[in-house]
Amino acid sequence: MQSLKEERNREGMSRRSFLGLGTAAAVGTFAMAGLGGCAPASQTANSNAGSSAKAEPVETYFATAVNPQDDSYTAYTTDYSNLFSPFKIGPYEVKNRIVKSGATSRTVITGPELSQSFKDYYGQIAEGGTGFIWIDQFFDFTGKAQTGNTPLATDEDAAKVKEFTDYVHSQGAFIGGQIWGLWSQSSCDGAITAPYENTLATRVMLSTEEVHAFQQTMINRCIMLKKAGFDGVDINAGCDHTFATFLSRHWNTQRDDEYGPQSFENRARILTELIAGIKEACGKDFVVQVLYNGIEENVERLGESDDCMTVEEAAIFAKLFEEAGADSLQIRLCTIGYHAASFFTDVFHVCEPGNTGYGTQLNYDRHLGGKVIGKYDGACALLDVAAEIKKAVSIPVGTVGVMDPRLAPDLIDNALGEGKIDFVAMTRPLMCDPDLPVKLQEGRRDEVAPCNHCLTCLQAVLPHPVTVGCRCNAVFGRVRDGEIDYSGRPEPAEDKKRVMVIGGGPSGMEAARIAASRGHEVTLYESSSSLNGLMTFASAVKGPHEKIADFCSYLQRQLEVTGVTVVTGKTVDKEFIQSENPDAVIVATGGVRPSVTIKGAEESGIMFDVKEAATSQELGESIIVLGDNHHAIDFAINMVKQGKAVTIVSPRTEEFFDVEHPSWVRYSMKAWLESKGTRIYYEAAPIEMTETGLTISTSFGTEVAVEGTAVVNCAMLEGDSSLYDDAASITEAYMVGDCAVPSTIAEAVSSGNKVARTV
Repeated sequence: MQSLKEERNREGMSRRSFLGLGTAAAVGTFAMAGLGGCAPASQTANSNAGSSAKAEPVETYFATAVNPQDDSYTAYTTDYSNLFSPFKIGPYEVKNRIVKSGATSRTVITGPELSQSFKDYYGQIAEGGTGFIWIDQFFDFTGKAQTGNTPLATDEDAAKVKEFTDYVHSQGAFIGGQIWGLWSQSSCDGAITAPYENTLATRVMLSTEEVHAFQQTMINRCIMLKKAGFDGVDINAGCDHTFATFLSRHWNTQRDDEYGPQSFENRARILTELIAGIKEACGKDFVVQVLYNGIEENVERLGESDDCMTVEEAAIFAKLFEEAGADSLQIRLCTIGYHAASFFTDVFHVCEPGNTGYGTQLNYDRHLGGKVIGKYDGACALLDVAAEIKKAVSIPVGTVGVMDPRLAPDLIDNALGEGKIDFVAMTRPLMCDPDLPVKLQEGRRDEVAPCNHCLTCLQAVLPHPVTVGCRCNAVFGRVRDGEIDYSGRPEPAEDKKRVMVIGGGPSGMEAARIAASRGHEVTLYESSSSLNGLMTFASAVKGPHEKIADFCSYLQRQLEVTGVTVVTGKTVDKEFIQSENPDAVIVATGGVRPSVTIKGAEESGIMFDVKEAATSQELGESIIVLGDNHHAIDFAINMVKQGKAVTIVSPRTEEFFDVEHPSWVRYSMKAWLESKGTRIYYEAAPIEMTETGLTISTSFGTEVAVEGTAVVNCAMLEGDSSLYDDAASITEAYMVGDCAVPSTIAEAVSSGNKVARTV
């Protein structure tokens, strides 16, 4: 090991100089052995534009044993003619097959006064070309069902909302609201104990009288929706909400009334009666869509699925819903014990395909009836399930499950053309880019902001201090939280300025494109030979599941579209700023990873920084990771995938382990690491290093000698304001990204976006 230390010193590659983490601009593109990161420009450009060129697959010691993957789903030869053909829902002809599903949008409405962020969010989706928009959680479901509480209590309330629905209609889109019930309104009694569920709720069986009151409450809400100008209602009977518990044999086990498990008709009765009641109260022209589970699987206790609903059962329910008057069906699945996976099918592909988040692995050939598609990294997962259910009815059928036409162009357009489904339901791609439909129709697929499947957009009932919002679209989520106080589309600048952006990472590129789109003359300087900053590292260690390479390509394309001048290989200092004399400077030079002072570190010869370790071939087989932030965990997962034995030394308590990752993902990652034998020491600290490993102090009062062939510093970055201080002494200056507040890609993009709107 000493020879490795001597080799690094001989080449002048100290830990600090190799990393270049003093500035994000200093981080160049690198390719990690066996990994596809932010690929060379030609490859990433083609990937986002739909070429058959692909990043190299991650080579691991176990990845192909179960659920082998097939990346042919990204093929792009289509003209999207089927996607942009009209179809009918009820009496309405919808202009295309793109439907905004009534899923998490962080725009919960608890009264008739629609916020500006709500109008911007849904207004942009309408302007962007979506055919039918379902909005979720329009009503506040606080309290018991029989109280009949509804924010739209009067015709005056409805009239206020109708101003907005009229606007949506003026954009050529239809709009509907969603109704559903909480866990506390159920077919059965029982505590919710699964760690991935809402642990704050308890299932409470609705009596027969309460069922009738619940139905009437929903009908009353539909009456008000129609008065407010909505074209229909989406009955959410998916996942494990109220209606789903009546349909499912898993929950509906305790009733002996007409809503019990004795027959299909009984299980469906709460819905069939409701459908008929809505049609009677609101008229035949008021669309009723049923969103429900096409199949169920118990992932908390994998294999205990005898009482889970099958596709064959779901097809029988489809007929009953159609007979009752339903106009369309949207198919989900229910993964008992993992709520988010019921609609975010790609969450099962975090770390490895089939990861349940419980330390077990789905086998897509055997679990979920062998009906769910698991070979496309979570994309189009329910396509075959929906196609089978569609055979049972004559009304339109669509599905969710990463039905992203940017990502899977041919697969989705062909499915529509072949009649497997009638429409695609999506939310995250439209959160990410509300203009997705018009861009695809105009042949500008390379300008679509790509959903990264990072799940930053979804908040679970778990500790999560990082702002919830879209990684790629800085406006989504943060408008509602008050972090960004403006409309979605940047306003033109009143005074046009010459703006210098220093640093080509995510915050710098985002700041540059937003400033340029407002009319400023923008030049971006990057000290390395290529852009992307630490996203190159992130893409390399994460692998292809998160579409970071596509995001890199998108941001670079946006610099071209908005007319940003890009200068690479240029290190900017105070003298250069003075010579260029810009009107404003945005500093995006990244953070600095602090060195770790440990007794014996230099002598051991086995101490690495995380970026150095990512490219090293000399780590050996046992890796000790110092830190538990997102860089540390992504690196640790990558090492485990390469067959390494990993130990994590976490300075935090277990509750706040890896809080930088989105909450649904972090628990899934943690369970996966533990299932692979990764040892995690919480509230631990390094004491001394030797050539054979590291001695640490533990939370339980002992010292433990951990054997390892490499110790990797993954400490959280620290801010670096040095260049900003120089710039601020010369002209108007701003600081964004990790150099200001080290955090995630999403936070870096958000900070760049926010500042660029104020320049």
